[in-house]
Amino acid sequence: MPDERPKPIRTDRLKELFFREVSLALTDVHGLNTRGILTLTGVELVDDGKMLHVYFSVFGSEQEKTWTEALLTRSIYLIRAALKKRLRLRIIPAIMFKYDSTPEAAARMENLFEKIRAEKKDENTGS
Repeated sequence: MPDERPKPIRTDRLKELFFREVSLALTDVHGLNTRGILTLTGVELVDDGKMLHVYFSVFGSEQEKTWTEALLTRSIYLIRAALKKRLRLRIIPAIMFKYDSTPEAAARMENLFEKIRAEKKDENTGS
C-alpha cells in the first residue's frame, strides 16, 4: 500500500501568506512597474522553509525583464524587513526571485493554435 500522507497544510498556508505579503511589500518598491508590467506567478518554500523562491514574469522587452529582475534583487532586503515587521514568525525565509517563462510559452502556443485554426478555416472555405 502506498504511503498516503496528508499534504502539509501548514506549508500551503505559509506559501499563500508569503505570496500575499511579498505582493504587498512590492507596492513599496519605487519604480517597479515603470518598465514592463510585473506579475508574481507563484512562490515555493524550499529547505524546510528557510528559502522562498518567488516566481515572476514581466510583460515587456528583454531589457525591461533584466531591469525588473535587477530591481527585485536589490529590493530583497526591503521585502524581508517588511515581512519581519508584519509577520509573527520565528524564521523569515531568505528570498530569491526567479523568472517564470510560462506565460510567454503559453502565448507562443496560443499563437500556434490560432495559426492552425486559421489554416483549417482556409482549407474548409477554399475547397
